[in-house]
Formats: sequence, structure tokens, C-alpha cells
Amino acid sequence: MPISHAAARVCAVLCVTLAAFSASAEQQGQPRASTKAPTTIEQGPLAQACGVRGKALGSPVEKGPGKWKLYDTRPGSTAPRDFYLTGFSDGCPRRITAAVAMFGSVALYEAVHYGPVGLKPKGDATDAAYAQLRARTCGSSKSACSEREIRRLERSAAFLSVYPSKGSPSRLELLMTRGRLAAVAQK
Repeated sequence: MPISHAAARVCAVLCVTLAAFSASAEQQGQPRASTKAPTTIEQGPLAQACGVRGKALGSPVEKGPGKWKLYDTRPGSTAPRDFYLTGFSDGCPRRITAAVAMFGSVALYEAVHYGPVGLKPKGDATDAAYAQLRARTCGSSKSACSEREIRRLERSAAFLSVYPSKGSPSRLELLMTRGRLAAVAQK
């Protein structure tokens, strides 16, 4: 039986999360890198980098919904380094410094927060911004969205999880929609 794209994405996210937790357990007792959020310059933790183009962006490592693309200046490394995010309406890439950065799945967020498990969103900035976007798309911020509405949300919204150091238990969550940063939250 073939596996769906959404199920494969959920499996990939879970594998990365489990690997981060096991790496964290291996490092106990060793000095850890700072877990402070990346430096805030312009739009929350993202620094506008209009002059950065081409190879200076690094290697494209992941494509999010719509025009969002994530570039890594040192793929394969787990040390903090620059990532670049493109897809903003002004055409300028944004730089963020982190050890790990990856797109999250709107379908997974829906399943965790609004599905049968029903973990209520904590009410931070990204949860509130997503609830507003969800209400506009699905007609309600609380009732279940149809599969068609979830596909619409997946095309218009992108989560980016940013970890400041390898094995960090905390992350910065960014929600982007319509070519702009909608919200940032420390999780």
C-alpha cells in the first residue's frame, strides 16, 4: 500500500525529532551551546539580506509550500550557521542563524492541535495567527477543517522550526503566509 505524501512528511518530522532527543541524551553532562534565540534584527529573528543571491545563499535544502525555499550555507553540519529563506513578497531573502531549520507540516499541526488527540494550542503568537488563518479558510477556528480546506492551508501557510543548537529542547517557530512573516513564538 503506497504511503501518502502527508504521512511520509509526518514520519520524517518524527524521525528528526527522535534523533534530536537521542542526541540530547548522549550529550548530558557535556557543556552545551547557548539555547538563546537567534539575534533579532528586522522581522523578529529574521535579518533582511537583499544583497545575498545565487551561491551565496548556500544549497537549497527544502522547498516549502508556495514560493518558500530554505537554503543552508553548510548542509550536513549541526553547528550554528546561516540559513536563508526566500519567498517573501519584497523579493529579499532573510537570514537566520541556527543549528537546524526545517519546514513543518500544516497537516501535522492540524492533527496534533485540532484532530482526535485535541491538544489545545498554547495560545502563543504562532498559534493565534494560525487560528485566524484557519478561521478564514475553514470558517471556524475550532471545528474540523475538510481535507480540501487543509490542502488550501498547506498551500498558503508555512511553519519553519528553528533550533539554536544540536539537541536543543526548545525551538523558534515561525509562521509565514502570503509572502510575509505572520508570527514568531518560542516553543
